[in-house]
Amino acid sequence: MKAVVFAAPIPTYILTKLAGAVSPGLFLGPHACTRLTQVDAPALPGDRWVRIRTRLGGVCGSDLAIVTLSASPSTSPLSSFPFVLGHENVGDVVEIGAGVRGVTIGQRVVVNPLLACIARGIEPPCAGCAAGLPSRCEHFTDGALAPGMMIGTTRGLGGSWGESFVAHESQVLPVPDGMTDEAALMVEPFACAVHAIRADLPAAGERALVIGAGSIGLVTLAALRALAPAAHVTVLARHGFQEEAARKLGAETVVRGGSFAELAKAGGTRLLQPILGPPIGVGGFDRTYVCVSGAGAVGNALRFTRAGGVVTLLGNVTTLAGIDWSPVWLKELTLRGSVTYGRHAGASTDAFREALDLIATGRAPLGPLVTHTFPLAEVGKALAAASGKKGSGSIKVALRP
Repeated sequence: MKAVVFAAPIPTYILTKLAGAVSPGLFLGPHACTRLTQVDAPALPGDRWVRIRTRLGGVCGSDLAIVTLSASPSTSPLSSFPFVLGHENVGDVVEIGAGVRGVTIGQRVVVNPLLACIARGIEPPCAGCAAGLPSRCEHFTDGALAPGMMIGTTRGLGGSWGESFVAHESQVLPVPDGMTDEAALMVEPFACAVHAIRADLPAAGERALVIGAGSIGLVTLAALRALAPAAHVTVLARHGFQEEAARKLGAETVVRGGSFAELAKAGGTRLLQPILGPPIGVGGFDRTYVCVSGAGAVGNALRFTRAGGVVTLLGNVTTLAGIDWSPVWLKELTLRGSVTYGRHAGASTDAFREALDLIATGRAPLGPLVTHTFPLAEVGKALAAASGKKGSGSIKVALRP
């Protein structure tokens, strides 16, 4: 089958890094770490596994970080090479193992790509999985599968940037007939946002700031509107088309371009000017969600979150230089990380299923966020559209294998 495969032996890694610095298009190619090629379709690892023919595979910021070799080396033990990229997905079940009971051939499905204890055959489950928080699984490198946190980073299972991939039956959720493929594709990124918001739900009347209005920022906004409708949400956006999307999804305030004065007004922040450097803030937002990866975004979060407030990192923040961390202790901020999905107090189900239900019932109309689709053969154009948002106007880019 055709698939986009990633592998990073040291010589290839070095050459790709050098070539990509000259031209970003050279991060993809027959001699690069990432390449479009023919591979064997993955076998079912066991009798409780199913094969899915991909309808759409989303391009995530974490995928772009892998392709451009900017992902943190700390994540490398949670991968196994070579792997087919792609964890955002919607597809059709085309094969089932002999022990599968809850999934039938022909169903259109989305797959929770997380490869925690159940999928890995670990018994008894670790503390995180037993608590309903498989994002905290202790066994992403163990069990019956190759190391990897999720489908799309693990050898032998395929990914949604290929014509088919395999999944454990526990990972598979049927897609309602009335839901478009584009809306179904948004379930996985939306589930990440539902997980983050459920973990620290804003109270009525609280002010929330979403920094970034790409796909993760917009699904975080949608999760706030669905789960904390009485909170006031401000979105910091870079581009006009992002501002338009944020307003459609219910942002009360949208600030363009990182204006300190406008952010201070929206958050009720009083800015104090130090001897050197940018201003520091007194008062501000109760909850801030950082949905991009840059140092400026983290700095703004620390500056505009009130004393005792909470800053949640969702945007693949890695190694950053030039951040003044003193507001963390000076304002007694809580800094939280959030990744993938789990189940939280107050929710009737886990974040992945809740995300599917919220989209299906119209409470989170996210299908229009899929702005660009490309055939697999045009993966280079897809990556260019996803990374060059200003020129392409892209929010969510998808491949159609």
